[in-house]
Amino acid sequence: MKFKLGHMVNLAGLLMAGGLTMVADSSFGNGTGAGDALPHAEGREFTTLDAYLAHLQDLGTIGIAWYERMPDGRYQLVRRRPPWEQPEVFTREELLERFGFEE
Repeated sequence: MKFKLGHMVNLAGLLMAGGLTMVADSSFGNGTGAGDALPHAEGREFTTLDAYLAHLQDLGTIGIAWYERMPDGRYQLVRRRPPWEQPEVFTREELLERFGFEE
């Protein structure tokens, strides 16, 4: 992709002025803890882990990572990953703690 110098200056200006923010997808991080905004919540509040996971699953149609419940009760993170990378699997308790929900 080619950029003209003017485009780079405009992009840098947006970054410095706070008009453009680049952030990592925090759904792959260590969780948010209680009281913090949930990744991809879009300003919504969720009272249960199940409601939040259903929201993420809906967003999965546009490429947002989500958690699929497996037959053994654990949850697998569904996201694009290289073929050599093992799937990430979590217990319900781990997700409750990660996203700051209580059972």
